[in-house]
Amino acid sequence: MRKNIFTKIAAVAAATVLAVTALPALVSDTHAADGDYSYVYAGLTWQEYWANEGVYNAGDVTTSNEKDTHGEYDKGAFDTVTRATTNHGLHRGSYQCMATIDTEDGKKYELAGWTGDAKNQIMILTDGTQLSYSKGVITNTDGTTSKLSSYEVTGIKYVPVKVKTSDLADFEQHYRVVKNGEKLYGGFGENKLSSYEYTAAVNADTNGLKTAVKNADGTYSFSARQTGNGKSFAEQDISVAANITSTVKDATGSYGEFLRVDINGDGYGALGAMMQTVKWTYYGNDATRTNVVATYGTKFAADNWMHKSMGIQLGLTDSARCKLPAGYDGTGYWSLTVYALGYTDTTIDFEATDANIVKVKAPVSDTSKLSAAIAAADALNEADYTAESWAAMKLEYEEAVDALAVAEYQADVDEATEHLTAAINALVKVDAGTPSGSEESGNTTDAGTSDTSVSDVKTGDADNMAVYSLAALLALAAGVAVVSRRRIKDVR
Repeated sequence: MRKNIFTKIAAVAAATVLAVTALPALVSDTHAADGDYSYVYAGLTWQEYWANEGVYNAGDVTTSNEKDTHGEYDKGAFDTVTRATTNHGLHRGSYQCMATIDTEDGKKYELAGWTGDAKNQIMILTDGTQLSYSKGVITNTDGTTSKLSSYEVTGIKYVPVKVKTSDLADFEQHYRVVKNGEKLYGGFGENKLSSYEYTAAVNADTNGLKTAVKNADGTYSFSARQTGNGKSFAEQDISVAANITSTVKDATGSYGEFLRVDINGDGYGALGAMMQTVKWTYYGNDATRTNVVATYGTKFAADNWMHKSMGIQLGLTDSARCKLPAGYDGTGYWSLTVYALGYTDTTIDFEATDANIVKVKAPVSDTSKLSAAIAAADALNEADYTAESWAAMKLEYEEAVDALAVAEYQADVDEATEHLTAAINALVKVDAGTPSGSEESGNTTDAGTSDTSVSDVKTGDADNMAVYSLAALLALAAGVAVVSRRRIKDVR
């Protein structure tokens, strides 16, 4: 039983980068009622959310001890997603998901969101507590520290739900509930992704609404989601995704997927920040998309992701929640639908060819470009760049160094190279007379390219380019070898 731990939360101090003022809280007794029903937001597990959505293996919570090609335990069904990252995976999980941090000393922290900036990160817990966080180390209110061991993503934190008013008090004892007039909050602002704060306004026409039914044993079940055009937030009407493009990626399996579609464009950040989950529908060879062969549900981090500058990244994993029917290999006609809070459903139709389906991942064969990108980053001077853009680059740098040391597959090396190259490209020079710790010199620029050739790393500094070229030549000449390999986690 998950106790309702959203309590009244005081306004977060002003002058933070994200200007956070409030968190999800049970601060009001008001709710929108339609006859005998109340309309609220509730946190549901992956199993509860997908159980009646008609997807493959719906309702199954089977776990798996088998690692995928990215070295993660994502081959289960609709069980909890577990990660060991200390970097931005924690930030992304707090946008639309229920995330719990586990520490080496046995503590658990229920995460609501973040404030601060890249160099001064503050965790905000669901009870309103704010704790300093730095590279996996949490400073507790009594001054002691706890070190992260893993974090869990258990489900979606803001699902619109219709529940009998007579059951509401009991429902609140089982689920995290936010009532109308209270605050929805999540995320950590990074480049294209923005944190958010809205006022809940669920009604009978809210898109994605599920009906909660109390079972004889006191538990609850949830209907299939409905399609609607009503408000999700008091501040605005329902939104429609705009200025987005989609690309069916060539087969790499960088994150353990066998099929991947990326969403980019100027509008991807807004959609990505509100993305809750994704449904995939497979039509096989039916170009009319009339006869459904299979439908699959997904989980954040295991299948769905959004990058601060490189788009929304959606994949299907060969797992207990996704098996292709006999006689099909994944090629053919597909549709995927993004379910996002406050948005109409966003459906993308595409065709997958043999070139898009991952079969056997190639082992590491060439680390020269990754070595060159790392050398280029080593040659840069932190004082020349804004603190925000430098911190973003350092995150990718640390993951690139890890990939160089332990990656087993070429796709992982190539992905790390692409990300570090983009982060170097996005570095922002400090204006003359502006301290490097100031963010007044402007925002970081979009990476803009996925070509990771050595000559494409640019920072606008001719001296850096000279050093970079020399470092690249040295790295290529040395033929840097990977001497230790193990699977890496959360290169994204």
